[in-house]
Amino acid sequence: GCSKVTCISLTREASIKLSPLHGKQISIRYLDMTDCFVLEDEGLHTIAAHCTQLTHLYLRRCVRITDEGLRYLMIYCTSIKELSVSDCRFVSDFGMREIAKLESRLRYLSIAHCGRITDVGIRYIAKYCSKLRYLNARGCEGITDHGVEYLAKNCTKLKSLDIGKCPLVSDTGLEFLALNCFNLKRLSLKSCESITGQGLQIVAANCFDLQMLNVQDCDVSVDALRFVKRHCKRCIIEHTNPAFF
Repeated sequence: GCSKVTCISLTREASIKLSPLHGKQISIRYLDMTDCFVLEDEGLHTIAAHCTQLTHLYLRRCVRITDEGLRYLMIYCTSIKELSVSDCRFVSDFGMREIAKLESRLRYLSIAHCGRITDVGIRYIAKYCSKLRYLNARGCEGITDHGVEYLAKNCTKLKSLDIGKCPLVSDTGLEFLALNCFNLKRLSLKSCESITGQGLQIVAANCFDLQMLNVQDCDVSVDALRFVKRHCKRCIIEHTNPAFF
């Protein structure tokens, strides 16, 4: 058998069948199922029931997974530290409520392009997952400054945050980040149309350890970018301003 396997990648293996396991437990800790397009909630239920020791699970672009699948997952797999449901379009705030049951064990979460997630879902994560270090919420257009506020005030150990393409996040949200998340090393604000240079300056004045800042397609001035560079000397700035070099 394969009961001692701890790491499996099944990316694009759409026809995976686990039915012959008949209750056998597999000690898998790392499972990558990226692009398993036909994986549905019942399949995830089967996987979760047999792989209860999972710590790293990647379900990127498993487009048939819904909140119900995440409910099954949290019943069995309570030790998950890293989880990606990026581009799972049916995952909503109810799914975030399930994920929040991982509490302080969750360190890495990617919900990029999950368009049904709003501040409500972010609030669940912020309230219960206080040791979160990495969050990718790019393209979650329902997230506003209120969601960023919940996150910043409760997940103060955040090191990496991607809120690119979140048009409702403004300088107000950045101020909450700057005044609470001093350990921030990577911040992506790509295509955040409500962000200005003032918000960037507040971040730079408080987050000295910033190492990567993405402000591509943001309306920020050269002076603001220079301010960031002066205060965060190790920071690599990804931008689209031809006057700044």
